[in-house]
Amino acid sequence: MRAAAVTPDPPEVAARAAVGLDLGFPLLADVGGVVIERFGLRNHNIVPNARQAPGIPFPGQYLIGADGLVVAKSFTGDLRHRVSATALVAEHFDRFDGRVVTITTDELRASFTTSTGRLHGGQEAAFRITLDIADGWHVYAAGVSAPYRPLGLELDAGGDLLASQIVQWSDARTRHFSATDETLPVHSGRVIGNGRFRLRWSPPPSIFGGLQDAVDRRAIPPGTHSLSCRLRYQACRDDVCAEPRELAFVFGVDVAATAIPAPPAPIPPSNG
Repeated sequence: MRAAAVTPDPPEVAARAAVGLDLGFPLLADVGGVVIERFGLRNHNIVPNARQAPGIPFPGQYLIGADGLVVAKSFTGDLRHRVSATALVAEHFDRFDGRVVTITTDELRASFTTSTGRLHGGQEAAFRITLDIADGWHVYAAGVSAPYRPLGLELDAGGDLLASQIVQWSDARTRHFSATDETLPVHSGRVIGNGRFRLRWSPPPSIFGGLQDAVDRRAIPPGTHSLSCRLRYQACRDDVCAEPRELAFVFGVDVAATAIPAPPAPIPPSNG
């Protein structure tokens, strides 16, 4: 998927940045915020001031098809929080290319994968967990009351690497159990949970004297971090109901270093 870049004059800054970062695709030099206005992205909550360039957009991204049409979008309300480009691709095209963790029990097989294995602090990724429940078994779904336990997933259990997480399970069905004369929501067969998780914001290195210690205390050290996760469920058959279970698993996330960008090189004078 690639969209043609609209690059108002002069394009030199965007072109040099694309080459310097080895992106392999053009960048938009939105001189005067023309494109921001056309897409309705200007953040009018930011009061114009001399310290900031005009035309600050809301942070977000579009997924644009080869025909130039927008097929998906994702926006956040905080400049510190960004969605990984892989999240939209994974969700729209069903391509989860991150690390895979698989767990098997007598009642089910669970496979967990992410849209990417590499993120910056404050970035958001998509994930999917697929449960294949054994024939004859079911697990209780959200909305079931005690003493039954609903299906649930917790990422980074007990840790502080994640700032948010959400998962949405495929639709459950209700089933009547004559032995107890109850109608309860359950999952059976294949169950899919789609969700997102976001790393907590990691401040960049400080350019101000005396603040680096505070930055170091909150920054996420670059490198591979292990997230301890828990899948909770209670599985039953018509003749037996198992005790609630909690399956622990670990998956790794490579956290990229946050660096202060180097100042742009001067534009060489034109020979023309």
